[in-house]
Amino acid sequence: MIVQDDSTSKQDILNSDHEAPGELIVTAPPATLIAPVVIHTSEPLETLEDDLKAQDNLTTNGQDQDKSQQQQHIDGHEDVDNEQPYGWVVVAAAFFVQAMVIGTVNGYGVYQDRYITNEYNTSSAFELSWVGTLNVVGMDMSGPLTGQIADYLGYRYSTFIGAIVMGVSLIATSFSTRVWQLYIFQGILYGLGASLAFFPSLSLPSQWFKRRRGLATGIAVAGGGFGGLVISPATTAMFSSIGYRWTVRTIAFLHLAIIIPASVLFKARVESGRHRAKRLKREQQDRERNSSGYDDKQHTMNVSLSNESQTTLAPKKKRIDFSALKEKRFLILVILAFFVANGYFNPYYYFPTYVQKNGATVTTASLLIGILNGSSAIGRVAMGLASDYIGDINTLLISSFCSGFSVLVVWMLAGTSIPVMAIFCVLYGFFSGSFVAIVPTVAAHLCGISRLASVTGIVYGGIAVGSLIGSPVGGALLDLSDGRDYRPMLIFVGLVMGVGTVLTLVLKLMMNPKLFGRI
Repeated sequence: MIVQDDSTSKQDILNSDHEAPGELIVTAPPATLIAPVVIHTSEPLETLEDDLKAQDNLTTNGQDQDKSQQQQHIDGHEDVDNEQPYGWVVVAAAFFVQAMVIGTVNGYGVYQDRYITNEYNTSSAFELSWVGTLNVVGMDMSGPLTGQIADYLGYRYSTFIGAIVMGVSLIATSFSTRVWQLYIFQGILYGLGASLAFFPSLSLPSQWFKRRRGLATGIAVAGGGFGGLVISPATTAMFSSIGYRWTVRTIAFLHLAIIIPASVLFKARVESGRHRAKRLKREQQDRERNSSGYDDKQHTMNVSLSNESQTTLAPKKKRIDFSALKEKRFLILVILAFFVANGYFNPYYYFPTYVQKNGATVTTASLLIGILNGSSAIGRVAMGLASDYIGDINTLLISSFCSGFSVLVVWMLAGTSIPVMAIFCVLYGFFSGSFVAIVPTVAAHLCGISRLASVTGIVYGGIAVGSLIGSPVGGALLDLSDGRDYRPMLIFVGLVMGVGTVLTLVLKLMMNPKLFGRI
């Protein structure tokens, strides 16, 4: 290579003795300090250009691949690539958390019966019913917040904190003497603690399974049905043996003794927000230390710009992240869950009174409710397993359609027939129970597993609003006939579940245009 001096002309260089045969010297303009480049003419210029382009393409592809991998890591749409045996340990731990939380929440009717006849017999049933309402709605409505907490702190810490909050709330309940104190402790505070433990136990199995995700989630949420079958009778028995206040304290101790060890077994396969923030900070410090060792200012500036661009790719998370609602498919999932929830709880709330008003004994009514709860537990496992073969959205479609059908047709035609009532309990319990099991797997399907607790919390926030509206509407429709005519309420339940079914079909066709395609 020949370096051109300011006083040297182009012609002088071309005539120089230093010029080697077969070489073409390309010089820079006179005002620059850039050296001329010697290109060997024995190599075609086209070949050199192709080599340069190939090198540029290789660099660009590498950068694009890194950016794609980093973006995939950030947007939460990655999925588990393999299943490991420890996942079944997580499923077992989630089963017992669900049993304690949902068994206690759904068993509030036992407490209300006790309150009306003993400790709070001067209060109305309407006043006491708000304790259970605050409990259920508080658990679901706080889902967007507690789900975000679980994704940030980690599922283990979130569940541990939830166990402590639930234990403290029940102990405080045992010392309460006023209904407003029940609202605070057994209603709001217990609902918050339940939410902190419920959503991690609902979401975590999906991180460990892909091919058998429906089965794993179904087994975990079946714990809620199991808890309902065990905790309510046990609570009633303890009321008679050790009294109300020590019964509540015993239930509190059981929460601590069962949920805390289960939380220790919880292990996430996705980096929590807290660990992610620490990792990004540590990587930033490493880049700054590495860049400080270079003397070239231009290189340092490039490193700084590169660091800034990488930081831009990882936006700071909000306290409550509703960004998933910008995705149309996920928004449809939230809306359809809202409509299904409008009708979901009405049969559980009003079917027992229907049975007794149509000639059944208290024993028969209790047996039918047991069938309803047992079918719900079986349906969560069976339909979860089915979703692994036919697809989770297809399973959700079957669940919502058959639930509405059993109300509009089977219950509507039951009359005073005990066998038809039993058929309704089997059908509605089986298919409505599977709705609870499938929602988390559909959320994982649409949004990935890294922010699953957050997005599941958002879905259950919609379910909470739906149940808060649907159950009072069903009661108001019954009040139109003083509780004698159930048909208006049944039509309402069938219609809202029908809307949910249509929206599920829309979601399915958006994911797979084939009507009978697996999705």
